[in-house]
Order: sequence, then structure tokens, then C-alpha cells
Amino acid sequence: MHPTWSFLTNYAITLVYVALHPESTVRQIAHDVGITERATLAILRDLDNEGIVDRVRNGRRNTYSLNFKRLSSLRRGGTSSPLTPRLFVDVVVKTLFDIATREGMIVEHGPPRIVPEAESEARAGSWGFFTNHLLILLSIARDDAQTVRELAGASGVTERAVVAILNQLEGAKVIERHREGRRNSYTIDFEAFRTFEGWQFESWRIPEELVNVATFGIERISRK
Repeated sequence: MHPTWSFLTNYAITLVYVALHPESTVRQIAHDVGITERATLAILRDLDNEGIVDRVRNGRRNTYSLNFKRLSSLRRGGTSSPLTPRLFVDVVVKTLFDIATREGMIVEHGPPRIVPEAESEARAGSWGFFTNHLLILLSIARDDAQTVRELAGASGVTERAVVAILNQLEGAKVIERHREGRRNSYTIDFEAFRTFEGWQFESWRIPEELVNVATFGIERISRK
């Protein structure tokens, strides 16, 4: 069974999908991502409004292209301390760009650029690319002995949500919990993250190259 949760939001999954399938229809995107056509249209409209995805009519079909320069300038805001380090984001976006160009994606705006933190555009909107599961995992990578309250404050979600997410991460063996006195500490199993079943869909999967880069990025954060 496909997991009911993911490390990537439907926005991120849709973005990766159109990078791999630039001439796909809305119906095909919806089916392969596992969401409704109405949700797919809303996501594409939001990405279009943000200037991330361009839709060009080609006969009776749309052709999609990604504005990687625009994508690389965005970061999630709204939390006391950004949980997605610029280097992590830059490498993930660059890898997606490399995959897209190999797949024949139309790249009209050129490759992504390295954006200093001061010049990046914070987004505190209603959607993002990383789920709270990945944000909490990044927070654990930075400090593996945080309390539930500290993790909630860092990720901007409720303590109840943090408890549920920790249980799901532990159930998938992505983290292992250790009791030390009155506090817990966590060990991340990077191989379990890399082989997480949620990367695989019915007829396609998130490219292994992209998953490997994300895995290595989290591992590097945990070593600092």
C-alpha cells in the first residue's frame, strides 16, 4: 500500500512530474500523481501565477516549462528559523534542472542561480513544496534532542501534529527514538529515507537521483 503521507507536497510532486512529462495532459498528471483533475488545475494555476511553471498551448495540448531561476529564489517563510537551508534547496533545484534538461524539458529561462539568503523571497502562503514530515526531519537533523514543543515551534505546527508525525516517521523506520532521562533523542536512518515507499507511484517514481541528493543533503546537515 502506498503511504498516506509524504515528504513532498502535491505541488512538489506535480512540479517533478511535469519536469519529466512536459507534454502531459491534466488528466494524465492527476492520475499519475494521485489527485483530482480539479486539484491538478488549481496547483498548475498557482504555479503559473507564481511564475514557476509556464503553460504554452501547442495544438490541442499544453506544453509545460519550468522557470528555474524563479524557483530557486523562493523559500518557505512564516517560521522562526527557516528549516530548509539554502544549500539544500539549491542542490535539489539544480538536480531537478539537470533531470529536466536530459528529459527534453523546454528551459526558456536558463538554469537556476545561487540566491543569497538576503535576496531570497520568503513565502508564508497556503502552500509549499516540503511537507511537515520533511520539515521536522530537517529540524531533527539540526538537533536530534529537541522536545516535541521545540519541534512544534521550529516547524510551525501543533504539538499534537508533531507527535503524530514522529510516530509515522518511526513506523516507517526513518527515525529511531531513544529515551535519555526525561528527554528523547532521534537517529535518522538515511537508507530508510532513501528507500521510502512514498517515492514510488503506480506508473512512475520520483527520480532516484533527486532522492539521493535530498538524502545526502539531510545527512550533511546532521553532521554539522
